[in-house]
Amino acid sequence: MFTVKGVDPSGRAMSFACGTDEQAMEKTWELQRRGFRDIVVVEPGGREVAAAAFERSLDIDWD
Repeated sequence: MFTVKGVDPSGRAMSFACGTDEQAMEKTWELQRRGFRDIVVVEPGGREVAAAAFERSLDIDWD
């Protein structure tokens, strides 16, 4: 299970459970569009990764 955490525009910390790494990445994009800040992904092993670093680690093919 992946968890995506961030701070909403009003300053509240929120977290969202995601089943896969792809779902976690999509959630980070959604939260960025909604104005969240300090977005991190907590991997199943407990390691916290900044959203940008998590995206790079997925090696997404944009073609």
